[in-house]
Amino acid sequence: MRLIGTALWLLAVLWAIAQGLNIRGKARSEQATEHTFEVHALLLAVSVVVVPALSLSPLHLLWMVPASFVLGLGSVIFPLNLLWLPASLYATLWYVGIRNPALALYRAGEYTRAIDAFKEAIQRRPSSVENHFYLALAYDKVGEHGRAIGSLQECIRLKPDFAEAHCNLGFTFRDMGEMENAVKAFSEAIRVRPDYAKAIANLGMLYVHLGDLDNAREQCAKLETVDMAQARELRAAITAAE
Repeated sequence: MRLIGTALWLLAVLWAIAQGLNIRGKARSEQATEHTFEVHALLLAVSVVVVPALSLSPLHLLWMVPASFVLGLGSVIFPLNLLWLPASLYATLWYVGIRNPALALYRAGEYTRAIDAFKEAIQRRPSSVENHFYLALAYDKVGEHGRAIGSLQECIRLKPDFAEAHCNLGFTFRDMGEMENAVKAFSEAIRVRPDYAKAIANLGMLYVHLGDLDNAREQCAKLETVDMAQARELRAAITAAE
């Protein structure tokens, strides 16, 4: 029984660490704070600490772990949302060392300064896919589409399966009027990630723009399996073009 309990506690520890790394990954990508997820991660971490600290049986985790998930979901309701503050403080522990000043400038809309900052960051870390990607987005924001393409192609060279880079390459080619290259880029994004709704929807709309309704319908059929809202928009565009 002791062996089972120890194994259960170790699994809970690994899960708690994984949740923390997930928080870190979201913060690195500048994604919005998800309070319910952070509450769950906090309570999970507390659970694995409390068990050895109070000499409790690890079998208590069989109810503590599900309870942390339920409380996380329920924290949108007052008074449980009071847990958001300690959860946010816990989340900041995972943010240490990941702040990217160039990305902060980009998010603030200071694209010219962000470009200079990303260039400096790339000189220090030439293999940073993230910096190349956001440099490309910043170039797009100031209308330097040619340079944006170069940065996105470098992203793809460093990480060939980076679906977002392929998709944004499609946007840039489309904005430049290079429709054939845009089709290729969107198609590659879908090849890398077959359920990538944004790429499927934009490829479908591009086919509508080009008058290729058969291929547009094919993309619509794919989209219906992953995002019905976008599929309805594409279907409406196809109907209007018929």
